[in-house]
Amino acid sequence: MKNLLNLDHTIEEIPGVKDTFDGLGAMFGKVIFSHRVNKGYTQQELAKKANVGVKTIHRAEGGTSNIGIETYETIFKALSIKPEEYMEELAKVSSIGKTSDKEKTLV
Repeated sequence: MKNLLNLDHTIEEIPGVKDTFDGLGAMFGKVIFSHRVNKGYTQQELAKKANVGVKTIHRAEGGTSNIGIETYETIFKALSIKPEEYMEELAKVSSIGKTSDKEKTLV
């Protein structure tokens, strides 16, 4: 039986899934960075508020894929971002720079 919390092997087995998971880390990083800057926190201040190391904040903002969802949630809580808010932010961030199929056919 597979360990459901360790998805590394499963992610490698399914085509296209690795890119999606890696992309989520980058999108989470953009959300964290923008909220931290808007609140005027340094990485050190956010790390203290989230009770994580500064290196963790640096990696989270950089989109490192080896950070667990629990750590992201801890950082989001420290920034007072509710799940529905960061999901909305993810939708915004993921749509920046993309064109719709309709727009592509008009070009």
